[in-house]
Amino acid sequence: MKGFQRLIILSIMGTYLVILAGSVVRGTGSGLGCPDWPKCFGQWVPPMDISELPVDYKDVFKISGKTIADFDPFKTWTEYINRLLGVVLGFFITLLFFFSFKLRHVERNIPWFCAGLLALILVQGGVGAFVVSTHLKPFLITIHMFLAVILLFGLLYLKKYCDDLEDTAIVQPIDNKALLISRILVWTAFAQVLMGTQVRQQVDSLTRDTTTATHETVVNFLGPVFYVHRSFSVLIVALFIYLLVYLQRTRFNRGAFFTTLFAFFCVIGNVTTGIALNYFDFPANAQPPHLFFGVMTLGLLYSLKLNLKGTLLD
Repeated sequence: MKGFQRLIILSIMGTYLVILAGSVVRGTGSGLGCPDWPKCFGQWVPPMDISELPVDYKDVFKISGKTIADFDPFKTWTEYINRLLGVVLGFFITLLFFFSFKLRHVERNIPWFCAGLLALILVQGGVGAFVVSTHLKPFLITIHMFLAVILLFGLLYLKKYCDDLEDTAIVQPIDNKALLISRILVWTAFAQVLMGTQVRQQVDSLTRDTTTATHETVVNFLGPVFYVHRSFSVLIVALFIYLLVYLQRTRFNRGAFFTTLFAFFCVIGNVTTGIALNYFDFPANAQPPHLFFGVMTLGLLYSLKLNLKGTLLD
């Protein structure tokens, strides 16, 4: 069981790394750095210099009938590293699936759960291929992020379930109020991340399609999703403060308090980078930490919800 649990932790870390790498890809505009899939410019190891490509490479590697941009080795390797991290994560989850059969005598449902995670990572890879082949369709990017978060939730659930199998301690009573607030925070933060993905795509489209775009004109054309996304931050911060004060006063679960506090620091980081994006012309270097803080918050909140719920074995 210990080796299996370590593999789960590696998979969780790998998921965070893939999401961070994906945010770097988005922030640097490297989504089409590799115009084909699974290869990159028709090669398993992408080129380092334009001299390694055919003269008519822009026509050879058209995407949805559109000629690609000039070759940029930085963007190509940024996207390629993102894909490599995805492959490593897929390898970890494949190992989880095979090793799960050794635990059938402990819990017969674990192999089925791991099979679901394996299917999910395969679907995620397929969606990633569609994102490239459809020239970064916004709804596919959102689905791509949605599946990544669901995969993270699944791994965190599996970790908690395996921990419960080994923990024979008496289960503490459930704090229903804290559990309810944590559930609201999970789904509010989840919606926030998905809306942020949509906002980023709108910003990219406006700045790419309008040569005279300025910060003011981009903000004016972002639409209601941007304003809801921005307003949700106030709601999330308020809920966090309320939960922290409640947990501090009750002193019912100190572990829950410190998990919430750590998640709150991530929220502050998320809000700070969000302010930088909003008021400083959407700097590319602010997007990766903005998304990463958001996903870290989500992971911590979901873990908090699982712990407040008590054992998952009932």
